[in-house]
Amino acid sequence: MINKGFMPVLIRPFKGLLYSQKGREDIAARVCPPYDVIPDPLLYYDRSPFNAVRLELPAAAGGGDVYEKAKETLDGWLAGGVLAFDDQESIYIYDQEFAVGGRMRRRRGIIPLVRLNGGQILTHEETQKAALEDRKRLIHGLGAITSLIFSMYEGAGEVERLIDAAPKELLYDFRDELSIRNRFYRMSDPSGTAAVSSAMEEKRLYVADGHHRLSVALGLGLPSVPMYLTDMYSDGIAILPYHRAVKLKERKGQAGVLDLLSPCFDISRPEVSAKTDLDRLIEEISSSRALSFLLYFNEEGPKLYKLVQKRAIDFDPDSPPALRRLKVNAVHRGALKHLLGVDDEDISYMNGPDEAAGLVDGHVYDFAVFVPATSVEEVREIADNGLFMPPKSTYFYPKVLTGLVFHKYA
Repeated sequence: MINKGFMPVLIRPFKGLLYSQKGREDIAARVCPPYDVIPDPLLYYDRSPFNAVRLELPAAAGGGDVYEKAKETLDGWLAGGVLAFDDQESIYIYDQEFAVGGRMRRRRGIIPLVRLNGGQILTHEETQKAALEDRKRLIHGLGAITSLIFSMYEGAGEVERLIDAAPKELLYDFRDELSIRNRFYRMSDPSGTAAVSSAMEEKRLYVADGHHRLSVALGLGLPSVPMYLTDMYSDGIAILPYHRAVKLKERKGQAGVLDLLSPCFDISRPEVSAKTDLDRLIEEISSSRALSFLLYFNEEGPKLYKLVQKRAIDFDPDSPPALRRLKVNAVHRGALKHLLGVDDEDISYMNGPDEAAGLVDGHVYDFAVFVPATSVEEVREIADNGLFMPPKSTYFYPKVLTGLVFHKYA
């Protein structure tokens, strides 16, 4: 139990840094995805001279220092009134309505400041040195958090009921480039924010997205950071898989790859005549209790294979059971690395199966691997055991947009 008499609260309202009133009317042109899923920053640079990408993924002309450019931009926006601090301590509310698997869903989350030193934040993903250094230089240089850490908590609808009952002000309502409807509210009523804070007090937070930003904040000694918090068992949680495109150092060919995998997997040829068939098959391997995945080749025409485990893969024998049970880990470390001898640098990751297949069709990669989606239960088990998943094990969809609210801590 948390001793409330000696420990500060887990979450609290804060005065966010927001676009000014005029900017809110143009908010759809000013937001962008988080830095790590932006394929072409120029797309967002061209949308508006005030797009958040100029802080999130800065560029400098003539090879200048991009971090200094980001600070210059932020200072200019503050001086020019493009951004201004909220005049009220608030917990912000963010709703997203989106389609996955042929049906509409809604994900609702709150955005407060979250205490970092209480031991209630659990992670599941390893961080990478280059990305850590990049985010450290950006965050430290700006004295600001530009994009939100996305975390989940276990709830039973209590927080959402409190949000529904509390007075709140709608700030944004727009559709983004993916046709996702985004609604963003400010909840400043002291009794409402206090009730939500109290309901969250003893909850564990499971980081879904933003491990690098969290590591940087801890390294900088920040007492708190803004987070997007949502119920891990709500209908709005959608975890999509990151598929793999693989290059082989030694030419094995399709037959050689299948021969190496056949001792541990039953291999069949599913019928696929349209993209919807592939989507259905990916859903099937994700919901299957048995470990299964798909392989796609195009040596002399496209061919898709379904593999279902019939015998355990003898890999990483000293690793914890929770990690060995993780489906994406068994595919990545068991099938690809252990059975096929593939190195990490010869694997590329993409969310869209069409992109992975296209790289094989263009003979840039030897084959594609369509992996099962990771479940919320798997994320929780890995985090509870203090373990880490392989790279690109989860794609929480949709991403939390950057630019709705910033946090200036210095």
